[in-house]
Amino acid sequence: MRTVRWLTSGLALAALVPSLGAAQSSSRLFENSWFWGAKGGVMSFSTEADGNTAAPLVGIEWLITRTHGALYISGEQSFFNATSSVNDRYGQEYRVGIRDMRRYSVAALAFPWTWGTVRPYGGIGFSLNNIQRTSLIDMPSTDTSAFDVAAQLDHQKDRASFITMAGVQGQYQRVSLFGQVTYMPAKSGFLLNGRSTYILEAGVRYNFGSSRERLDR
Repeated sequence: MRTVRWLTSGLALAALVPSLGAAQSSSRLFENSWFWGAKGGVMSFSTEADGNTAAPLVGIEWLITRTHGALYISGEQSFFNATSSVNDRYGQEYRVGIRDMRRYSVAALAFPWTWGTVRPYGGIGFSLNNIQRTSLIDMPSTDTSAFDVAAQLDHQKDRASFITMAGVQGQYQRVSLFGQVTYMPAKSGFLLNGRSTYILEAGVRYNFGSSRERLDR
């Protein structure tokens, strides 16, 4: 029986050592690193003129890590053809065609736990959102209304917004797969004004090397 116990303990230790080594290697290849990534996903939004809309998106991102935190920078392009609306000074509503959106985001992320090579994370930041194309569906009948609508379109096609993020990253050597969700509150002065916007993304990140020397200069 003693021999069996020793053999069992030895096998358990032998199984544990590679996993510990993998976790240590993963930590070494995560901390103080530059990650470049590519991703795809879906953006779910609504406007006051349209119902719920799901739009595909693609993007690139940059992750600069420390031990339990990171600076996140990304750019995305979403593709859709939807209808929103703006009002003139008299409260008259005019429908507007909107097409595609470009988004730039910056966030501070926390990676509080590590389970082997898997790291959940969350963070807060802000994004700059720009509707790429707008066109009037309902034409104003007066010059005053036309001026009001043009001014509203110019003002409401761009908007900065607070965002929150949550996700999980799994790493093997220098390659990481990740999935994440982003929440962006609705803005009354923005053409995506029906409800809050949700973005679901998945992609791959690659560690291109240490960030410590560059950041500490």
